[in-house]
Amino acid sequence: MSRSRAQAAEAADTPEAAPLEIENPAPAKPLDDSDGVPAPKAAPKPLPKLPPRPLPKIPPPPKSVDWYEALQSGDDEAFKKDVRKNLERIIAKHSALAAYEVMFLFDDDSIGTFHSDRLYSAAAAFRGKGKDFLLIVDSPGGRIEPAYLISKSLKRIAKKTFSVAIPRRAKSAATLLALGADQIHMGMISQLGPIDPQVRGLPVLALGNALDHIADTACKFPGASEMLTKYLTDQAPIQVLGYYERVGESAAQYAERLLTGKKLPAGTDAGKIGRHLVHHYKDHSFVIDTEEALQLLGSDFIKEQTPEYDLADELYVFLEMVQILTSIRGKKFWVVGGLDGIVITKKPDDK
Repeated sequence: MSRSRAQAAEAADTPEAAPLEIENPAPAKPLDDSDGVPAPKAAPKPLPKLPPRPLPKIPPPPKSVDWYEALQSGDDEAFKKDVRKNLERIIAKHSALAAYEVMFLFDDDSIGTFHSDRLYSAAAAFRGKGKDFLLIVDSPGGRIEPAYLISKSLKRIAKKTFSVAIPRRAKSAATLLALGADQIHMGMISQLGPIDPQVRGLPVLALGNALDHIADTACKFPGASEMLTKYLTDQAPIQVLGYYERVGESAAQYAERLLTGKKLPAGTDAGKIGRHLVHHYKDHSFVIDTEEALQLLGSDFIKEQTPEYDLADELYVFLEMVQILTSIRGKKFWVVGGLDGIVITKKPDDK
């Protein structure tokens, strides 16, 4: 058998190999223009817009009632609350005076133990807390003993400085009170007054002057002496007539004690000034203005047109307006003590 035939026969005996199958390759990722870096994914489709959710309804805050509306409606508590808020606002404007705790003696009634008790209680709350006091005074005067005690207690409790500011008037016993301060702050229309204590509502010095006048009249008309004596005793009990002179001397002593240790003008002293304030002036209402106060007490004691006065003047303008309108509504209004010393009450019926 030839070689070709043998090879052909051998090939016939060998099984035929299965054809090689090649799977289709996965499609290639698209390329961008960079060197083989995949192209960025397409932006997601935006979510559908939902209707806005309604916000919950919040009730409006309660409307604040100002002091005049409260006065008209008779709501005394709302009145006091808003008056206090106005006073706090005015005081806060004068931030340079933040070292002071502001106190008030704003009252048309005569100074008495009510006033000394209220002011002592207000000041005692700050004992040991490092506060100075600025007392805003607007007063016609009154009894000398409570005025003296107010002055002494505020001076002792204050950390360093007890100042009095007089936007308009501090008469008689209120003048005595002011003498115990470290400084008295006044303006062009501020006034002190003679220290003319009162007994049963009558100025003591006026009683003395009346006695002198009646004695002179009795000397001129001896026959009228019995009638004049009866008239005098009907007007004032004999105890009062014997007491008036000692009360006047006590006022001079209180003034001297409050002034002792202060730097006063050359050529004078605490005793002389005390006697001058009690005995020199002939009228209970005599005006001792800033100029005269400076001459009498000196520039170390009397301060004019200061920030303390400016604060006192702004407070006074507001308080006077409130006082006028409350009076029209048949009520009394005063502030004695701290900011919680605001009082409004019905006027007593005139008899």
